Amino acid sequence: MRFPKVTALLSGVVLGFTGVVLHNAFAPVGLIAALLATFFGIKLIGDKSGSRSEKVIAGIGWSAIFFKAASTGNSYELLIVGNSTGNFYLFAGFLALLAAVIWPAK
Repeated sequence: MRFPKVTALLSGVVLGFTGVVLHNAFAPVGLIAALLATFFGIKLIGDKSGSRSEKVIAGIGWSAIFFKAASTGNSYELLIVGNSTGNFYLFAGFLALLAAVIWPAK
C-alpha cells in the first residue's frame, strides 16, 4: 500500500496532539495511553508504508506538536506542564518514538 509522505506527516501530527491531550488526563492511565499511542501509531505507519522514512517523517510531525505544546503561548499557557507527569512524558515519549522508528518495518 502506498503511504504518501504528507499522510505520514499528518498522522504524526495527529498522534502528537493525541498524546499531548491524553498524557495529563486520567493519571496514570492517560500517560500510559499516550505512550502506547505514540509507539504503536508510529510503528503502524511504518508497517503500512513498508519503509522507515515515513516513520521518521511521522516522528518529525509528532516532535513539532510536542515542542509547540511544551513552549509557552501568547497568553503564557502550557499544554505540557513541567511537573512529574510532563517530564516523564518528555523522556518516555521520545524513547517510545525512537523505539518505534528503530523497530523494523514489515
